[in-house]
Amino acid sequence: MELVATERKAERRVLLGFDFPFGYPKGVAHDLTGNANAFALWQWLADRIKDDERNRNNRFAVATEINRIYPGEGPCWGRPEKWDYPEVSTHGNDREHPPPRRITERHATGAKTVWQLHYTGSVGSQTLLGIPALQQLRNARALRGQVAVWPFEGGLALPDKPVVFAEVYPSLLQNAVRTQMRKGEVVDCAQVRVNARAFARLDAAGGLTPLFGGSPRLESEQREQVEEEGWILGVGFESELHEAAKDMGPSFIGALRDAVIRYDDPFEPAAPVSDWSAHQ
Repeated sequence: MELVATERKAERRVLLGFDFPFGYPKGVAHDLTGNANAFALWQWLADRIKDDERNRNNRFAVATEINRIYPGEGPCWGRPEKWDYPEVSTHGNDREHPPPRRITERHATGAKTVWQLHYTGSVGSQTLLGIPALQQLRNARALRGQVAVWPFEGGLALPDKPVVFAEVYPSLLQNAVRTQMRKGEVVDCAQVRVNARAFARLDAAGGLTPLFGGSPRLESEQREQVEEEGWILGVGFESELHEAAKDMGPSFIGALRDAVIRYDDPFEPAAPVSDWSAHQ
């Protein structure tokens, strides 16, 4: 919150990227809330999830509640074998409804299903806990009227609000991360640094706005569906992101002295670049 407040005080727009799904496959919001609206689902989760400062939470209890809404074996799966949540299977299933993946996950190589709560690379638990946190943040008094959650507000287009929440998938740039990791650097830290810099460079070059339009390969019906499910920023523009993620050295920053780029980098000072601040 302090970071966003600082950027807004300086009259800079802020793009906040979060590495977990913002939504579920089409139909889930209606199944759980009776309303086919992403924010209805956000509030449904916010009303149920309990998450304290010691990282104790009830995500598997909420997953159990979700599973009970559907006949047979429910969609949420993956848990430690010794944990007593028998209605959350330790393995996946082949059910067709709700769908196993959103459209964006079918376009993003390696992206996991939102239903997987445990095991390597899973994102389901992060989604159950992350969405309520975002719901609280977007409704915070200090940000009231300033936040747009893309693409749920305004569709697949660049939002006009000064603060934008977007879903990101750092593994889109896994090759760049692998080659640019510093000695002793934690992988998550490298992912944040490389991804934030790539988005900032695209912005400085005037290439960020098209990413908010979603993949050019999406058909009109799919675009409507994405506005319920969410979309990973940058999917469909992988080549542009990879180009922006190249390690261009200090000469690149020097060439941008008339713009302003800001990103969080624990090893380097922020460098000046457009009026967007790219944070992840």
